[in-house]
Amino acid sequence: MLGDILAGFQLFDRFKNKYFNRTQATEPFSTITQRLVALFESHGVHRNQIEEFFGHGLDIPSCTTDDELLKKLTPEIITDAAKLFGVNKDWLEGSSNEIYNIPDFYKHPEDFDFYLTELLNNTNAYKPSAYVLTSHKKSIYEYNDSLFVIAEPIGEINQREIYKYHLLGRWGIHYWKSRAYFTACCALLYKHGFLVTGKFVEPDWLSKVYEGQELLSYDFDERYGGVNFPTIGSWIVSDFVEMPDSYLKGLNTRDGHSVQLAIEKWLSLSEKGYMRCFPDEKELHAGVEESFEQKLKNLRN
Repeated sequence: MLGDILAGFQLFDRFKNKYFNRTQATEPFSTITQRLVALFESHGVHRNQIEEFFGHGLDIPSCTTDDELLKKLTPEIITDAAKLFGVNKDWLEGSSNEIYNIPDFYKHPEDFDFYLTELLNNTNAYKPSAYVLTSHKKSIYEYNDSLFVIAEPIGEINQREIYKYHLLGRWGIHYWKSRAYFTACCALLYKHGFLVTGKFVEPDWLSKVYEGQELLSYDFDERYGGVNFPTIGSWIVSDFVEMPDSYLKGLNTRDGHSVQLAIEKWLSLSEKGYMRCFPDEKELHAGVEESFEQKLKNLRN
């Protein structure tokens, strides 16, 4: 009996914490100082550590309260903070609701390839983490159901990595054509040496991120820092790229032709040099191509 009661309290605490954290994360920021502090904490810098990490004439007393921080703010601080973390300066100043500028790479894997090349050429980070996020939405009319997030380390505090986030979209991968291009971009992440992790996330959260209503969250409980996503499951991205059944799972098939079109597009992009997670392993990729060709043959018979 006592065990049941304790279990009930533990369940309540988990629900309370989850609800409180979600409410806290989505609470709007009404002042420029609230947005600035939230921005730093979203990337791993507690407000008491802003002076240590950012400088700009700030000190611990001036960062302790919003009122004191407001007295210290300058246009240079706002501009440099927005640039440091790659967010929309208009949002930080309060004139826009759009936090992140999310580039669109649909139908343009060559631009995605160039973006990754430039990112790696301009960072000192070794193998940044790339998160491939998607929801379980399956309607062809649902867009922005998937997102790439690259966490680029730009410094550290007490051995915790501080990140700049690169949000790359916009995808509706339950539509066959978007799925094929999305998959090509997944393969490019491997090609460029990113540490790739696939996560299923809550659809409402993903929508809010796309709509500019949600900052990403930093996991201060991780010893070396990390990004805290509202994860509801995980998946293996390389399997999604290289295995026909994984690639087709969850595809919208209402029109009756999507499966075949998705396979054909995968093969077409492969012929152009995409879909190779590990370009040096030519025999492996030849086998992967063969499995997709066999899948297409079976569909046509």
